[in-house]
Amino acid sequence: MSSSVVSTHYASGSKSRSRYSRGTTNFSDRAGEEIEFANQKALKDTWVSRMRIFLAPYFAEFFGTAVFVIMGCGANLTYMVLTSNAESAWVGNALGWGMGLMLGVFVAGGVSGAMLNPAVALSFAGYRGLPWIQVPFYFIAEFAGAFIGALLAYACFAHSLDPFDGYHRQIAGPFGSAGAFGNFARPFIGNGAAFLSEAVGTGLLVLGIFAITDTNNFPARSCTPIAIGLLLTGLALSIGYPTGYSFNPARDLGPRCAAAIWYGADVFTFHGSYTWVPVAAPMAGGIVGATAYELFIVSKRALVQDEEEESVSEHSSVSLE
Repeated sequence: MSSSVVSTHYASGSKSRSRYSRGTTNFSDRAGEEIEFANQKALKDTWVSRMRIFLAPYFAEFFGTAVFVIMGCGANLTYMVLTSNAESAWVGNALGWGMGLMLGVFVAGGVSGAMLNPAVALSFAGYRGLPWIQVPFYFIAEFAGAFIGALLAYACFAHSLDPFDGYHRQIAGPFGSAGAFGNFARPFIGNGAAFLSEAVGTGLLVLGIFAITDTNNFPARSCTPIAIGLLLTGLALSIGYPTGYSFNPARDLGPRCAAAIWYGADVFTFHGSYTWVPVAAPMAGGIVGATAYELFIVSKRALVQDEEEESVSEHSSVSLE
């Protein structure tokens, strides 16, 4: 056998071995992928994994609301302790709550829808398909998140409050700071007027959220968290002054319960037992805002779309004939 024939023979053999090794490698890669897929599937089938999937939206609501309240209460405490300029403090508070809501929606939006507000959750259950069976769990997660968020905000500011109020926590007065947690209407605002203010503000909030998230209208899509945060900031600056713009039962009651640890039970009875107002008014206002949007905006748009679809189908049937 000549050297050229030998070299050709060995070259062809090496190519065969190379093809064989590649085939073996590909087979082993596929086998490894199948094993990994089987392991992942088995992991998903475990009780712990199923519980994680079940609890994911509620944990998302919990952490999203906690982030929202930490930033909002932190903004309140910052401007309460550091500045006596009421105008700049009001703008800073509004921006703090708005950015807190924005970040909370970013945290929870892709998992739970980022209600972060029992009034919003109730409205979405009524009109946007949130299962009613999940609503009580959303409420619990939101109240718990607001409570923990307020505790963390207080922990961050406890030593800053000490020189401010002389180590004596007060609800109202020049050194009162309980309003940084639970909302209180202005001294000259009665509970009836406060109820109306909270209901109207929450109705506008829910109506705006419905518009921002409505794919048949002009949705914000990836900018939804920013739009919702700016919506809250705008409402705070425009109509939030009489009551402090709670617009959210969890955002008020959770921090109010946390504040009771340091300020006492008077936080529930102060200002004519005001506690019920920022809980009941947002629930009522949210339903009214959602109903107004669905009744007067979505239904008309859907009717126009139905007429267009009917005309297209009639045109198609005529063309086929």
